[in-house]
Amino acid sequence: MKSSISMRLPGKISDPRSVCSLGAFGIAWLAAGLLTLAGCSSGGGSSSKPQVGAIAFTDVNGTPQKTAPTSLTVGQGIYVDVNLTNDPQLLGADWSVTCGSAPPPGTPLPPGQPQDESCGTFTPAHTISGPIPSYVIDGKGYVAFYTAPAATPKQGVVTLFASSTVDHTRFTSVTLTIGGLPISVGFAPAAPSVLGVNATVQLKAALTNDATNAGVNWSVLCGSTACGSFSATQTISGVITTYTAPAAIPNGGTVKVTATSVADPTKAVSSTIQIVPISISVTPQTLSVGTAATTSLIATVAHDGANKGADWSVACTNTKTPGSCGTITAHTMSGAEATYTAPSVTDIAVGSTIVITATSTADSTKSATATVTTIQGDFVAGLAQAAHEPLRGALVTLYAAMTSDTALSPSTNANNVSAVTTAMTDSKGGFSIPYGYECPKPDAQMYLVSTGGNAGSGINPDLSLLAALGPCSHLDATRFVINEATTVAAVYALSGFMKDAQTVGSASASPVGMVAAFSTAADLVDVTSGVVHTHTVSGIGVIPRPKINTLANLLSACAKTAGSAVGDGSACDRLFRATNPGATTSTQASNTLQALLDLVQKATGSLNHHASLETLYELAASSSSFGPAISANPDDWTLSVQFPNGTGGQELNAAGISFTKFMTTEGAPFIDPAGNVWIRGNGNATTEFVGGASYARDPQALIPTIAATETLP
Repeated sequence: MKSSISMRLPGKISDPRSVCSLGAFGIAWLAAGLLTLAGCSSGGGSSSKPQVGAIAFTDVNGTPQKTAPTSLTVGQGIYVDVNLTNDPQLLGADWSVTCGSAPPPGTPLPPGQPQDESCGTFTPAHTISGPIPSYVIDGKGYVAFYTAPAATPKQGVVTLFASSTVDHTRFTSVTLTIGGLPISVGFAPAAPSVLGVNATVQLKAALTNDATNAGVNWSVLCGSTACGSFSATQTISGVITTYTAPAAIPNGGTVKVTATSVADPTKAVSSTIQIVPISISVTPQTLSVGTAATTSLIATVAHDGANKGADWSVACTNTKTPGSCGTITAHTMSGAEATYTAPSVTDIAVGSTIVITATSTADSTKSATATVTTIQGDFVAGLAQAAHEPLRGALVTLYAAMTSDTALSPSTNANNVSAVTTAMTDSKGGFSIPYGYECPKPDAQMYLVSTGGNAGSGINPDLSLLAALGPCSHLDATRFVINEATTVAAVYALSGFMKDAQTVGSASASPVGMVAAFSTAADLVDVTSGVVHTHTVSGIGVIPRPKINTLANLLSACAKTAGSAVGDGSACDRLFRATNPGATTSTQASNTLQALLDLVQKATGSLNHHASLETLYELAASSSSFGPAISANPDDWTLSVQFPNGTGGQELNAAGISFTKFMTTEGAPFIDPAGNVWIRGNGNATTEFVGGASYARDPQALIPTIAATETLP
């Protein structure tokens, strides 16, 4: 038999049939890629069938494994090769795989059967026939890599085929079991360690390698017959079931919840949960709340597995208006703030206790309470100002004016001093006097005095301001302002009843006269804003606004400083000397309120002290805090309210005061119960001189009785 070789280097054998006569050299060249094979024949045209050897499991270089595997897991891979004999053209083997058991030996395969990726894949799908020569450095071309399917195939097995390329009826096969990865079960997230009775919690089981997505069965065990229940006893991976704890604590105090794989009941996860009673607490437990003010409370619900939170309610005792106990947020989650809004003082009596209750939403038998007393709220609040600046660090004191109706016992009200309580102003001039005082009578007249403080130039010990507030029963509804204008109005209106800041009225003073005096102050200045009126509250009388503003500026000249020393010529020192020019250094005023009272009672219209009047105007002109102001030095510092067309009598009658005779003679003065002097001018016009009655009598004597012409109501 002859064979011929034609060679080109580098190149390929052009007559592949001659490879058959080259023996081992030809095979080596073929493996090295130096030859291309187109055809081959055996002398005499042999008709022998190729023989396909057993499939071998190897490493990447074709070295056989010591122990051939019988199974793989899903996605696992392995190297295989096969040796063929009687393969004269060296065409090698084609690889394929089917799912299921191997067919009986000799079963023909479909020609050119493609790879079924659901049963796995081969890379490459064709290899050269082994054995691999020793001089080949790796198994490339001789070895195929089989990758098992990603999911377990039908019947759980695959059959690998190596078929002769030249004759697919000649093949060999091996059957492998393909197993799934082990199923694992876990809680996601973890089950709680503690749960309240009747509480609910959402549970989820997370499974891996659950190829059929069969999920889990849920179960619970405990030392009693009632261990709780599940809303769904079977769920797939990641789907929620709701567990409801038992209504009573079971024997042993715990339950064991379990999620068991449906596909593989040997795989499960369990968690032990302690069953405890729900408890609830409220913070703070006691509160101080201003009338109509708001505050926050927090209810903490322990062992509330479903986090249902708390429901809020409010009740109170001794209410004037049933149901007016304030309001609170209806529901909060555990740890969240609830907002309580207190009632106004008109809705609840002084001393009443408000009870705020938080009840567990999950267990209505569990609740906690907090208490609040409304008299802890603000009785009086407002702003203290000087020269229109916040008066910081001033002492604000609330007083009750004394009358025969409101006098307290001498042991508690020595020397007619009737201070109620005090407060300090903050950085913005704000003050707040809390409840803790019961009015002597609802119509007892109240006033505020501010002493000291800093309006921007330092602490001024000479500064004292006054505001006439009105009836005690009306204080809680209003915020007040204390400034120079309220001081002018109060000192002029109350001058007939006033000795100093601490003494307004006396045990023998007329209650009707005191009401009239405080009404006069309200006519002059709005005590809620500190602004001077243009007309009386009734709208009838014309207020001397420029003159009141000028007097307020007079006080501002001293108020905006850091005070004075006697004789130092400062604004405060000049004010104290000019308002009482006849006083000595030991008897002259030492604060702005007393200086203004001296001006009203002693220096008004004094013809013998023009220099003092000029000094006062100069001081007033040096400040522009209040306006409009008068533009020239006045002849006196009286305050006169004008009533055109004789309407002053209407003003008096509006205050509930009845007179048998009123100014029937032109120019004849009449003194009203507040100590104001009324004079009828030409025609029907009348003039009210505020605080004028005290000028005709001893300025140090308080007015003990009302005018003789008054008829008490």
